[in-house]
Amino acid sequence: MEPPLKPLSDVQNSAFMAIAPCRAASLALVVLANEDSQHAPDTMKELLEQSVRRIKSAYAMLTEGLDKLLAESEYELPGDLGTQRKKSIDALAPFAEVLSTQSDGQILERVREMPSLTAQALYKVEPIVSQFLIDMTKNMFEAQKSRDSARDEGMRDAIENAETVGRHIQLIAFNASIEAARIGDQGKGFAVIASEIRNLSGRTQTLLDTMSGYLRA
Repeated sequence: MEPPLKPLSDVQNSAFMAIAPCRAASLALVVLANEDSQHAPDTMKELLEQSVRRIKSAYAMLTEGLDKLLAESEYELPGDLGTQRKKSIDALAPFAEVLSTQSDGQILERVREMPSLTAQALYKVEPIVSQFLIDMTKNMFEAQKSRDSARDEGMRDAIENAETVGRHIQLIAFNASIEAARIGDQGKGFAVIASEIRNLSGRTQTLLDTMSGYLRA
């Protein structure tokens, strides 16, 4: 039995949680890069480490992680969202490249050397990534809503088909009871079986009616 598809709401939540913090992280790097001290205090060091983790996580999600999540949901981003995703990757790439350096001191120095650092954070990462997240959330919400509607419709069709089969079984059991009564004592055992089949079919019909009611609610 194949595992169920990952809901698109889960994909959206995972992607959002990984990507969204990079906006604040890029702005934090701008602040840190403009600090006068060569040796940041502990709070600044913690902020640097946190910002590095957030940007790396966002870049990994945008470049690779999102593909895996989408595959688990058997879903592809529409063309315009794919373009926005590529723009988000491009906007974040200069930071990701700088943060590939292992030493904290080297990272901060390399951040300071980035051309148009403030503009990159304020006018590229922030607006481009924010718009991608907004549009991705809207798209996946609508896609999941459509999937849920199609699933419910499929379940209703399956229930209606099962109800039809149940009615046929009841009719067959009823006819079998009549036939058993006609042949007398030799048909008593068969009549009992037919009665049990009819009762079981009735209980099944009640269950199907209950399930159908849940879907209509």
